[in-house]
Amino acid sequence: MNFGIFDHIDDSGLPRGAQIEQRLKLVEQYDRDGFHAYHVAEHHGTPLGIVGSPNVFLAAVAQRTQRIHFGALINVLPLYHPIRLVEEWCLLDHMSGGRLEPGIGRGASAIEASFFGVDADSTHDRFTEAYELIVRAFSDEVVDFAGTHTKVHRMPMTARPLQQPHPPFWFGASRPDRAGWCAERGINVMSLTTAERTRATTDGFRERWRELGRADADLPHLGVNRHFVLADTDAEATRVAERVYPRFKASLDLLWVQHGHPSPPIYPDTIAELIARGNAFVGTPEGARQFIAEQIETAGINYMTADVAFGGITFEEASRTASLFATAVMPAFSSEPTEAAR
Repeated sequence: MNFGIFDHIDDSGLPRGAQIEQRLKLVEQYDRDGFHAYHVAEHHGTPLGIVGSPNVFLAAVAQRTQRIHFGALINVLPLYHPIRLVEEWCLLDHMSGGRLEPGIGRGASAIEASFFGVDADSTHDRFTEAYELIVRAFSDEVVDFAGTHTKVHRMPMTARPLQQPHPPFWFGASRPDRAGWCAERGINVMSLTTAERTRATTDGFRERWRELGRADADLPHLGVNRHFVLADTDAEATRVAERVYPRFKASLDLLWVQHGHPSPPIYPDTIAELIARGNAFVGTPEGARQFIAEQIETAGINYMTADVAFGGITFEEASRTASLFATAVMPAFSSEPTEAAR
């Protein structure tokens, strides 16, 4: 069982430069604490994500860390020229000594896609075409590609990643019908849905993986993301979570409300409701260990990301959650003690 960090980098209310610097200091801590990877979201035109160009931000992450893997989860493929994205990935992979793990997907927000002149009905085809071109760019010395949305005429692929044949991909596979597609390509998956719904995805992935004759020991990461607030007492953690969650929820909803759409159903109105769904834990490390054990059993996962810095949470509060997670939670699920626990 491995653990990582997921981060929307939603607007905390601090001046932008101060928030980014605080986030980089937190990533330095995640690196020291032994988390496997740091995954950052991509959003546009919304306070839900203030880092509109995640790969630029991740260049700083590459330079401020030593061991932790990282990547966007996801890069929204329909919004990029695939070759430019490949070149950015290759650069990040070399800058980090081979620690890049990029996420790929079509994007969840039709509103955000529209800002780039991309029609929501085209994102599936754009994603499929972009992925095909990306795979060819990583394998071919010269790329010649004539797609519906992108054309590349005999471009020499001088950019090459450090990890061969390419860095490991991630996919937001909250729908079970994509599990087999990811298994065939060896792509790590991440779910934001409940443990019960995630189980359909992880079961489908394993079933297809075994049909292909591959060993369970070689399974990619099959993960879920959960919000966490940890403290020495349940009451203290609850006070923090109830204070900071409304700002996160408001940032999540703002763009949808402005455009007259219903709020995305994945995050409810209160942290109490999110806890009741099993999509968050607020309390002590002892309770977190029990919660994670139940998630592993129900969802069939071998990876979990903790979303610890969200809404109006302070640097000190997020740092405390990460520290408690690393020292008092992760060691219970690993035969190897984390650096923070040594």
